[in-house]
Amino acid sequence: MTEKKLLSVVIPCRNQGQILGTTLSEIEEYNKKLDYGIEIIVSDGNSDDNTPEILKEFSKKHSNLEYFEEKLTLKGEHGKGNGLKQGIAKTKGDLVMFMDADNSTKFREILKLIKYIDEYDVVIGTRYSDKIAEPEQNWFKAFTLAFKDVLDVILFGNAKRYKAIGKQGKWRQFVSRGGNLAFTVLLGQSFTDSRCGFKLFKGALAREIFSKVTIPKWGFDTEVLVMAKKYNVRIIEVPVEWYDETEATNVNLKETLLSFVEIIQIRINLIKGRYSRKKVL
Repeated sequence: MTEKKLLSVVIPCRNQGQILGTTLSEIEEYNKKLDYGIEIIVSDGNSDDNTPEILKEFSKKHSNLEYFEEKLTLKGEHGKGNGLKQGIAKTKGDLVMFMDADNSTKFREILKLIKYIDEYDVVIGTRYSDKIAEPEQNWFKAFTLAFKDVLDVILFGNAKRYKAIGKQGKWRQFVSRGGNLAFTVLLGQSFTDSRCGFKLFKGALAREIFSKVTIPKWGFDTEVLVMAKKYNVRIIEVPVEWYDETEATNVNLKETLLSFVEIIQIRINLIKGRYSRKKVL
């Protein structure tokens, strides 16, 4: 009998014990419908709620769960990018995906992504399109769409392309779409939704790229896709179902300004050759 390929699911979290147990149970239940073995790796960013207890209890019943407390960066920082970098380094999967602990996109949406992983190296969930498509090759068209999203948010409170169930507040939408415009202008990116927290990679590629991640917080997505583009890997965006709570926000002015600083850091890293590839997969 042929051994099943292994899918590694990496989840960064902090103080999300209330929903994390449900998320983990849904992964285990729905994985029965996939023709893959599965390992779940959870990076806990020093939670002070019941997250550690939830993980401990779940691991007693499910031997394929590994969890660990995220180590701080040299600057003493926690962050989603930092947690994912450490979590992905522990993976063994032929495929590696990451998702959010709050179940904004449910694990079952992996079926929409996984059907493309033989043809593509990176499959990205998107909340800003209803079409399956490779990143826009025409930079001016990508810029026009990104600029229109920002105008939509200013005029209507939400980008018209936004397909999520439930809508982010106007400020979060502005930060998201403003950031996407900045990524397009300053880094030459052309994705509809570079920050969607639901992405799938060929395993070896994920481990190589994330080993080079330098951005510990929210900007890691941008850095990862900059590297993927630099390596000329095959990428496709696939619409996924995403639910946003209108009132919820974890983005403030400080985080917004930090996002733009991170873009500059990424540009400097590119100039310095920080993302140079030492091997071909």
